[in-house]
Amino acid sequence: MNGAFAVARYTVLELSRRRILLVFFVIGVLGIAAIGIALKIISNVSPANVSFSGPNGSTQVDPTKLARLTELTFVTQLIGVVGFFALLIAFAIGMTAIYHDLESGAAVGIFSKPVSRLAFTAGKVLAAVAALVVIVGLLSLETRLVMTLFGGGLEGALWVETVAAVANAALLMLIVLALSTWMNNIIAAVVAFVYNFVASIVVALHSQLVGGGLGDNAVVKAVLNTAYWLVPHQLRSDAQRQLAQAEFDLFSSQAPPGQGPSKGDFLNSVPGGSDVQDIIWWVFLVVLMATLVYIAVRRRQV
Repeated sequence: MNGAFAVARYTVLELSRRRILLVFFVIGVLGIAAIGIALKIISNVSPANVSFSGPNGSTQVDPTKLARLTELTFVTQLIGVVGFFALLIAFAIGMTAIYHDLESGAAVGIFSKPVSRLAFTAGKVLAAVAALVVIVGLLSLETRLVMTLFGGGLEGALWVETVAAVANAALLMLIVLALSTWMNNIIAAVVAFVYNFVASIVVALHSQLVGGGLGDNAVVKAVLNTAYWLVPHQLRSDAQRQLAQAEFDLFSSQAPPGQGPSKGDFLNSVPGGSDVQDIIWWVFLVVLMATLVYIAVRRRQV
C-alpha cells in the first residue's frame, strides 16, 4: 500500500509538469469563459418579437419565456463543453501516466525498490484518476460561475453531468493506459478514439432499435444486442430532459388546450439519466480495464 501511494505521489508530480495537460486546462478555462460571454451577448441581442404559425394562425411567444429557453439551451451547451474537455484530458493523462516511465527506463528504478508491479499499477491508476477529477472539477466550478450569467436553472444537472463526464473519461483513460503499455502512446490514443467512436455508433443504433426505428429484423436485433454489450455505455445526466421540459412549458403555453402531445409523452421521447444497469456495466468495465492495465504492466519486459 505504501508503494502504491509513493508511486501515486510521484506520478501526480510528473503529471503536473506535463505541458499538454496545462495547455488543455488553459484552453478549457479560456474556452468556457469565451463561450459563456459570447452566448450571453447573443441571448441579449436575440429578437424579442417571435411568433409561430399554426393551423389557428400566428401565435406570439412571450419574449421572457423565449429568452429563458435560449439561456437554458446555452447552459446545456456549456455542460457539453465540460464533457468534451474531460475526454481531451483523459487522452492526455492516459498517453503519459505509464508510457513515459516505461519508455524512459524510470520504471526499472521503481521496480528495483520494494515496489511490486501491482503497487506500481495501482499508484498510476490512482494518480491518473485523481488528476482527472481535479482538472475537470476546476473546469466544472468555472462553468458553474459562468452559469450565473444566465440566471441558473441547471445547477444540479451540471454536477451530475460532471460526475458522468469524469466517469466516461476515466473509462476511456484506462483503455489508453492499457494500450500505451503495448504500443506507441499516439497510436494507443488513436485506437482508443476509434473504439470510442464505434461504441457511440453502436449505442445510438441500439437506441434506434429499442425505439422501433430499425424494424423487426431478427438478424439485426441479434447483431446489435450482442455488440451493445461489448462496448461502454456513456453515462448521462438529466440535463437534456430538463431542457426538454423547459421547451415543452414554453410551447405548450402557446398551443390551444387539448392539442399536441402530453407532457409525459413528450418527455418520454427524450433520453433521461443513466439507469442502474448502465452504471453496473460501467463499474464492470472499469474493473476489467484496470485489470488489463495491470496485466499489461506485469507482462511488459523492463
